[in-house]
Amino acid sequence: MSNKGMDRINTAIGDFGGLLRDYRLEHHLSLQDLSEIVGYSPSYIWRIEKNKRFPELETRMKILISLWSMEDIYMYLQEIVSKESNAG
Repeated sequence: MSNKGMDRINTAIGDFGGLLRDYRLEHHLSLQDLSEIVGYSPSYIWRIEKNKRFPELETRMKILISLWSMEDIYMYLQEIVSKESNAG
């Protein structure tokens, strides 16, 4: 995986809202556009972006499935498991 890919995965783990905001801006999407892609309301997406909400893993996965390749999602899950194993 490229350094950019790992950077994106680490951002998704440490700052999921920032990841969504960066994705939305990079692809010139409005909150409404992104909400239609991922299936959550614009206000919920806004709250995630502003770190007012931190979605459960299941919700993060539903969002990422709409935005990332399966390889990236797999790597994301591996990193989460690895970090949790090292923390515990």
